Amino acid sequence: MARSDVIVGIFNREDLSAGLVATHRAGFGPHARVLDSARGPLDGQLGTAGYQLAIRFAADDADTVLILITAPGRATLATDILDRAGARSVHVAERADPRSAITREAPPPDPATVVPLDSPPADH
Repeated sequence: MARSDVIVGIFNREDLSAGLVATHRAGFGPHARVLDSARGPLDGQLGTAGYQLAIRFAADDADTVLILITAPGRATLATDILDRAGARSVHVAERADPRSAITREAPPPDPATVVPLDSPPADH
């Protein structure tokens, strides 16, 4: 697997502002994304974003926020910035396995509304 340049800082909610200030001051603001446990399980949000971490989060965690920084060629700097900004821990994200992605299937069409392609047009 190719090396990822997406760095994830795990923060307590009260430390998010400091993490975002440091991220923006270092020039990573346009390349940062926040995932908030108050919006749903973090593992699911990471998967939706296309990433996974080697650690897992409690489903009922409501006090953790993640700052994801896409930092090609600057992963070491991004890691240092998040660490110094007060992250509980900093990790390199991996691309999520596409086979484990959440998919939503469309419901099958109502057979009464399906018109075969070879049927003549209906008279109105």
